Amino acid sequence: MSIRSESAKQLFELQLRAKFFKIYSKFSNRDILIWGTGNYGKFICNLLKSFNMSNNIKGFCNTYHDDTQAVYVENIPVFSPKSAVAKYHNAVYIIASDYVDEILEYVRNSDFSFIETYVSDRYTNLLEKQLIYYTYAPDPKTVVGFNYTWFELYDKLELTGKLKEYKSTIFPLLEDDKSREILQNRFDSFLTGNISYVEKNPVDPNQYFFDECYKLTDDEVLFDCGGFTGDTVLDFIKLTQGLFKKIISFEPDEKNFQKLKNLVQKRELQNIEIKNQATGRKQGKIGFVSNGNMVSKVVERQKDGIQVDIVALDDYLSDKPTIIKMDVEGFEFETLKGAENIIRTLKPKLAICIYHKILDFYEIPVYLKSIVPEYKFKVRQHEPGFCETVLYAY
Repeated sequence: MSIRSESAKQLFELQLRAKFFKIYSKFSNRDILIWGTGNYGKFICNLLKSFNMSNNIKGFCNTYHDDTQAVYVENIPVFSPKSAVAKYHNAVYIIASDYVDEILEYVRNSDFSFIETYVSDRYTNLLEKQLIYYTYAPDPKTVVGFNYTWFELYDKLELTGKLKEYKSTIFPLLEDDKSREILQNRFDSFLTGNISYVEKNPVDPNQYFFDECYKLTDDEVLFDCGGFTGDTVLDFIKLTQGLFKKIISFEPDEKNFQKLKNLVQKRELQNIEIKNQATGRKQGKIGFVSNGNMVSKVVERQKDGIQVDIVALDDYLSDKPTIIKMDVEGFEFETLKGAENIIRTLKPKLAICIYHKILDFYEIPVYLKSIVPEYKFKVRQHEPGFCETVLYAY
């Protein structure tokens, strides 16, 4: 890593830690239990220790812990929820886990629903995970989204003149200054490590169905690529007031798919098809990291682990989509290649996440413009920070 990119990384980390201190110092007079014994829980533990809050940490909490077994994490005892609450019912329970919703539901349905919970990344716009994965990614090559290697990669793009070249191509394609400013602020944060640049970006509501770009009609056919547990489906139904033609939602993660299926069945949602499939360039099988959360993803070179069915959207041409949303954890470009016929012939409205890979901001709009010259583009930010940056083509 170059001296300049190392400096950017260090500044980024210092700013995040300063934000964390402001957040967690409000618990400096409280007993704390950390609910989660994995890397995330360990990170929160060591973060609190760095703020001289070691004495506040009374233990870890694990939903499935057997209290007959003496288990320690970071030299701190692990408790079952029942025994933890019996001993520390006035503590704050910091939930440091990817299974937040499951834990909160477990607490709500328990005899100790009165306890105070604090959901780390939910209340701090994923700042903890930015520090874990962006600056200390366990394996940067497998992490989708901004990580510490991006500081050096952007530094190289700047030094070789490539970033200037990419901007000179993309910026004229964008319809407004707001789009250009959003991208420029991202670049400046990557190059300097100063979070204040990206924090300038306004956060817009109605992700994927942004009415500054296009209006929704009563005849929409939505292809929802990366259906997760149905959040986009529900947003779409709400915004259309239930007046649409059809939704096809693609979700390859089995746990997420079952939640999506349960949602559709429980609410008796109509005109919705759900597919337990990934989307890509062609039909077949592909390696997959199944986390049962929003960061499950396709892994092309995976030799071990599970495989999932993958389809090209062009296989569904006869459904005639009018709008396609893609949030597929770095597989957006491959999914677009598998939808080239649809895009050429039908010219659907597109909402494509462009924050997962370093050059998606450039490669995706250039590709789309090459097959549909009439497309117009805007970029919008739908969450503070580096996530949920979406390219709209219409």
